[in-house]
Amino acid sequence: MYVGRFVCVGKTNGRLWAGYRVSSRSFPNRYAVKLNDSTVAIMPKDVKDLEKSPYISYNCVKLAHGTAVVTNGSHTDTIIEKIAMGYPARDAMALSLLAMDYEKDSLDTPRIAAAISKGRAYLGIVTKGGVNVSELPLNDSECFMVATYEKTSFSKLTVEATSAQDVAKKMYDLTFEKPVCAAGVYEAGDGFEIGLYNGP
Repeated sequence: MYVGRFVCVGKTNGRLWAGYRVSSRSFPNRYAVKLNDSTVAIMPKDVKDLEKSPYISYNCVKLAHGTAVVTNGSHTDTIIEKIAMGYPARDAMALSLLAMDYEKDSLDTPRIAAAISKGRAYLGIVTKGGVNVSELPLNDSECFMVATYEKTSFSKLTVEATSAQDVAKKMYDLTFEKPVCAAGVYEAGDGFEIGLYNGP
């Protein structure tokens, strides 16, 4: 099944984590890169691809203000900015998704987001039909996902991860079609660690 991009939140051994995977039919020539200790970006291998779509390069992971945000677009930065202004993570996600709306491409691609903040996990999506942002009270070994296509309602998966790198690898290895690259965030001490995986 091809579900496009997707985000997940989960809990393993009492620690929350979040993951993101790029799956693409149109722009598979991309990779994840760690910009610093708090940011992972998705970049095209050929910058000329940016002329074909403005949506293919963005920060997919950002850590700030005790929160980890994982998304499929430029709304990563917008959510973090609102959290910096004092908004709770859920409100920051809802306001950002509502303001930026779905992507105005040929497929009306939804914007999706996951966040971990103060021991709580959130998923969100905005489609042509509306916005859904929810806190997910996760039990240990539980994981939920939302994707840009097919799985646009929150659905449960069986994934356990023990590090940010493990999250990224397991996102990449999920059986959905056309994997390109992945990124992960994992609770570590008082903060988060980040990881990425660009395939074998």
